[in-house]
Amino acid sequence: MTRYELACDKRVTLAAIISESAMIVACVLLADAALEHFSIQTMMASHVSLQAAIIVVIAIQYVIATIEIVASYRDDNRGATIPIAFVPGGIILRFVLMVVAIGAVVALKLLVYFLSVLTAFATQILRIDKWCSTAKWVDFVDRFLEPIEYGVNRLYNWLYFNKIRANSSVFTSMFNGSLSFWCINH
Repeated sequence: MTRYELACDKRVTLAAIISESAMIVACVLLADAALEHFSIQTMMASHVSLQAAIIVVIAIQYVIATIEIVASYRDDNRGATIPIAFVPGGIILRFVLMVVAIGAVVALKLLVYFLSVLTAFATQILRIDKWCSTAKWVDFVDRFLEPIEYGVNRLYNWLYFNKIRANSSVFTSMFNGSLSFWCINH
C-alpha cells in the first residue's frame, strides 16, 4: 500500500473523526479538572484529576497530529509547516489562532452580507432599489478583504500539515480547520 492509498483510506477519515471527538471530550474534562482545581464548582459529579486530563489531551493531540500527517498525502499541495502541533497543547493553540484570524474576517463578511440583504429588501419595499444598489457594497468589501483572506489561508497552510488553496475564500480555512472535515472534503 502506497502513502497515497493509505492516506485515502476510509480508516484514516474514521480515525480522524474518532480522535477529534475524543479530543472534544478530553478538553471538556480538562476544563472541568482545571475549574475543580481552582475550587470552582461544575455540574459534573465526579472529577478527573488535572494531571490525568492533561496527559489524555496531550496523548490524543499526538494521535491527531499523526493522522494529519498521514492524511496530508491525499493532496498534492506541499509546503513548509510550523510544527506547532507537536508542542504540548499545540493543536488547541493552533485552533485558537485560526479562530481569531478567521473570526474577524468572517464576522465582517457576514455582517455586510446580511445588511445588504436587509437593505435590498427595504429598498424594494420603498421602490428605491434602482438608485441604491447593495451589490456594490458587497463587491467593495469582497475586494477589500481578498488580500486578508489570502493571508488567513496562508496562515492556515503554515500551521496545518493538510494544505488548502491560498486563493480561495476564508470559509475554506474555516471549514477545513477540523481534520475530519478536511478528510471528508479531500
